Amino acid sequence: MDSSSNEQPTAAPTEAKEENEHIIQATKSLRRHMGLPEDPTEKSSSATPSSIKPTFWVEVAPPSTRGAKCRFDGCPANIMPGQYRIAVYPGLHDFRGHQSPGLIFTVKDFYHVQLVTRNSWSFRNLNSSSVLDGNYLLDAGAERLTISWKEAVKKLINERDGVEDKDDSSPAVRDLLDNAGSSKYVPQEIPDADAFELRLLRSRLAPNESDGPDDTEEWNLFDEYQVARDDDQKSLDNRHTLDMTLFLWRDHVTLATSNNPTEEDKKRIEEELDPKAIRAIKRLAITPMPDIQGAFLRGW
Repeated sequence: MDSSSNEQPTAAPTEAKEENEHIIQATKSLRRHMGLPEDPTEKSSSATPSSIKPTFWVEVAPPSTRGAKCRFDGCPANIMPGQYRIAVYPGLHDFRGHQSPGLIFTVKDFYHVQLVTRNSWSFRNLNSSSVLDGNYLLDAGAERLTISWKEAVKKLINERDGVEDKDDSSPAVRDLLDNAGSSKYVPQEIPDADAFELRLLRSRLAPNESDGPDDTEEWNLFDEYQVARDDDQKSLDNRHTLDMTLFLWRDHVTLATSNNPTEEDKKRIEEELDPKAIRAIKRLAITPMPDIQGAFLRGW
């Protein structure tokens, strides 16, 4: 029976409108902070130049008792330890950085996106002891997926704008990045490559998982989780592709690594993950740490 005529008005539409207005104003504030026009459709030349060059750092929230308060204007969320988050550094109002649990970007924002990894943490101005405890650094899967997302968006933008898409990687490096872990991959010599990074890319960071030469359905990280497709211009219309990609990845990491799965989780694991996928996810869920021995020998 339709009881809509007896329903009392609620404040939900008003609250939703106010929340949306908060998001709009916060977005404008962030764009001003970046030296961009408040309206994404306006030309960059119409914006007031900014001496600050903020960066969106994709990282993992460090341990804390109650989580970290989202510092994005109008954001009520608490970012719990282990969640992926964005740290805008320098921040809007100070130099501590702004943190948000949502990874929502316009097309041009990808130029500002960087990853907190074993190689880049010092540029994020993090304490070395905290990083060496494994804090902030992305796991292997999130690292490869975020880099893949940036490459896909760049290729789509260049294609849309009629700009030649140049890949400066050598064929051997491209082969390594795309095919490591596959039974068909044959390692090639890469002159001047860092030996530590090569080992990681051929093992822990390899995007493929195979059961051997006869495996006709090898598992691939990008095919499984990458939402932004470099052959689909519609991907540029979706501002949530990185958020969605990392959500899908983290969801399966939680399933594959759970020590005490619920009955519902067990059902999902059986339906969504085969042994090869679980093996791959567990490998890529580990965080690659800095090369301490190499750094010591270099006088770090």
